Amino acid sequence: MKRLHIIILSILSCGVMAMQGCTSDPYTGTGEWDGEGTLLNLSVSFGGMSTRLAELSAPEDMNDDTINDVNYGLKNVGLYIYYTSDYDNDYLEAPYVRNLECEIDGNTLVPILEQGQTDIDKNIYIYDRMTIVAFYPYNADMSLEENYFRSKADENSYYITRQDYSEQYYIPYRAQAETNPTTAYYTRLPFYPKSTYKVEIVIVSDDPSVFVSADDVVILPNIDPITTDTGSSTDGKRYKWYDGTPKEYDNRGGGSNVRQYWTYIWTTDDDPNDIPRGEILLEAGDLTLIASQDVYVQEQYVYRYGYNMSTGEIFIPTSTDIVWDAQSLADYKGGSGEVSVPTYQVCDIDLDGISWEPNVLSLGRYDGGGHKILNLDITSSSGNVGLFSKVTYNSVVCNVNLIAPAITVNSAEETVAVGAICGQLNDELTEEEIADLMFNLPEGLSEVVKAAIIADLLADAFNGTSRIVACRVEDPVITVTGNAPRVGTICGSAGARNDDGEYKSVIKDTYSLGGILTVNTADESLNAGGYVGGFCGLNNGTILRSYCTITDDDITFNIAGVASYKGFTTMGTLFTASEGAVLTDDYSIIADTQSGVSQMPGSWPSWTSATEWWPVLTTGWLTDDTSYWYSPGNPTADYPILQWERR
Repeated sequence: MKRLHIIILSILSCGVMAMQGCTSDPYTGTGEWDGEGTLLNLSVSFGGMSTRLAELSAPEDMNDDTINDVNYGLKNVGLYIYYTSDYDNDYLEAPYVRNLECEIDGNTLVPILEQGQTDIDKNIYIYDRMTIVAFYPYNADMSLEENYFRSKADENSYYITRQDYSEQYYIPYRAQAETNPTTAYYTRLPFYPKSTYKVEIVIVSDDPSVFVSADDVVILPNIDPITTDTGSSTDGKRYKWYDGTPKEYDNRGGGSNVRQYWTYIWTTDDDPNDIPRGEILLEAGDLTLIASQDVYVQEQYVYRYGYNMSTGEIFIPTSTDIVWDAQSLADYKGGSGEVSVPTYQVCDIDLDGISWEPNVLSLGRYDGGGHKILNLDITSSSGNVGLFSKVTYNSVVCNVNLIAPAITVNSAEETVAVGAICGQLNDELTEEEIADLMFNLPEGLSEVVKAAIIADLLADAFNGTSRIVACRVEDPVITVTGNAPRVGTICGSAGARNDDGEYKSVIKDTYSLGGILTVNTADESLNAGGYVGGFCGLNNGTILRSYCTITDDDITFNIAGVASYKGFTTMGTLFTASEGAVLTDDYSIIADTQSGVSQMPGSWPSWTSATEWWPVLTTGWLTDDTSYWYSPGNPTADYPILQWERR
């Protein structure tokens, strides 16, 4: 007998980066570029759904028209460049560049040379604020006058698919960005799938034998795979035209086993291929997953679903990249350069017997999904210690459920920052991290231009805001011996100075239950410049709608030389005035006279609680004021709990 499970939908948009511009004269030539302009350098990246049947594992794959020894005759990129004022006004009849065939050369989009041309002809110069649009694969027919674009609506007619959709191996892509002479040296052109949406389904089980063969799995079987009515407006278009080979993740210790399935589906004006309530999402042996609500799909979106066969849990992955065991958790570091890599934890992870080595989370989002991380045990001599040593450069840690972490630090470094989630949140970038931001600057730039580019890059890095959102820590035991200690149950030090002398970080809708903090009990001289708080040691950012229940009796340190008292946190007294940091609607069991912190149970949170399915995913998720609380709790009894805890 088949088991029937109702599963809820999640939507994640794949965004397109835009840049601003300025003004100048039009380009009137047909292939020669005036070197007095600014050289355009287009690096290629992928937005969200970045696969075809043969994976687009690297941008250079766009140059290849052969997959599995079959030549499909489709490759390269068609490039259009418009004056932004024309494009904004829907006037596409006089592009600066029209359907120029380009290839990928070292992650950069460059024109393909014609006979008699030299490498200098690969250069494209701009003089004004420009809007760039590109299509993959390239179609030479779009260079014919009868196919010229007149308006943005005409872009939908760019022919980039095969006539026989049963043999469709290429997922069509489109890219758009804006640039000007200042930003032209590092303009990034993100490609996203055109006229398709993607459905991903993640199945988790402690017993790998329950997984069926990939040949026995059917995704969205009720959506017509091929329409053969040639008289219809769809003309035989293959609706569900690609099911990917599933990814198999086997438990290597401390986690569970995972199978990840996905399919790409066409969406058109005539038939968007919406997913109706009651639609079968996946059939796999005895398992059937059904959509519990109508889904009105959109091109370039990812629709994700998850189900744990061992626990019966329904979840909504917020990323294609997943963490499923101790090793995958240890390997996660976020992104590098300008590439952000989010990930989602699909199950509980037990770190028993593992000596944890914290990573820096840079340019990433770690979504714990409310799943437990058990038996985190750290013994370290580092200066930044926690589940992550540092969380920096616009990174996010959210929905982490950390149970009874044990952290022991004995460090000789100048300062020591220790917390269960991280040691430092949004700290100042090191020289090495700054160098990573600038690794792809081209040679030969003038010092003036180089200085402007570097200033923009650093402003983006320093003015970013790293976040801890909707996390929970239970019974942490933290013991620290070290110089100028910053110690809290959640993080040691939050907030870093940006280029305006301000400090930016956000911790919101997060709490810790109980815990023991023991700091420098053997040597009070180490406490000079130190800060110890029940929630955060030193805060130079914003802490909003958060609480901790650690008591005075559970915080022990030699008080001589320690600037902080044993309250919720110390406010910005190390680098800047206390008004440079913000506490809003926070609570602590320990008496704390700071504005923005109230004492429970005499005072009790009055936060708004949400009843809709968690998580509420919009383009502003984690950055807006969405309520992450499910129950406000009851004074002297139950504390407030987060939405993901109601499962």
